[in-house]
Amino acid sequence: GGGQILPTTRRVCYASFLTADPCLLEPVYLCEIQCPESAIGGIYGCLTKRRGHVFAENQAEGTPMFYIKAHLPVNESFGFSSDLRASTGGQAFPQCVFDHWAQMP
Repeated sequence: GGGQILPTTRRVCYASFLTADPCLLEPVYLCEIQCPESAIGGIYGCLTKRRGHVFAENQAEGTPMFYIKAHLPVNESFGFSSDLRASTGGQAFPQCVFDHWAQMP
């Protein structure tokens, strides 16, 4: 009955709380940025300033356009589009979509 299960359950929960390693998580966007080659430096500067991390950079075949993929914390993304356009002279076009949760530094 309940007299056997409840104390055991209580001890298991208590032990798991004591052995847990709690941490704070933050949501992270996947940013896909389309830009010409001349704007790449401004993109890297803008992303670095906002704790962003570039993990892919590809050139579209037969065109001068580059496609950059980066992870950007959602907390740092407010005003990102306007800041990115200001640092690239309006040549970069970002699209941000939720990607995963990451442990906060």
